[in-house]
Amino acid sequence: MKEMNLIRNEKLSSIFFIEIAEIINEEIYYNRSKNKFLVTLIKICMTHDMNLIKVYISIYPFLDKNILKLIRSKSRFYRKLLSKRLRYRVKKIPKLDFCAFV
Repeated sequence: MKEMNLIRNEKLSSIFFIEIAEIINEEIYYNRSKNKFLVTLIKICMTHDMNLIKVYISIYPFLDKNILKLIRSKSRFYRKLLSKRLRYRVKKIPKLDFCAFV
């Protein structure tokens, strides 16, 4: 039974990884300010009870606290977009917590 849950969590985390990366790419592309920067999704860590996903991102050319703060403030909006994309595949959409990968 544990193997089944492990396989399920791996599949879900890969689905979440792909969808979150696409959402971040689209949102940053459309809302790009005067400053040019690139946000890359490095990895995600999902809790066993699927209440929280820690999303580790990298910001190029340098880590800007304002960009990270902006992304964190929009985490509810990103969760809503994620639920729209995955409404028929995943029952429960976890909260998103964005962290800088150093």
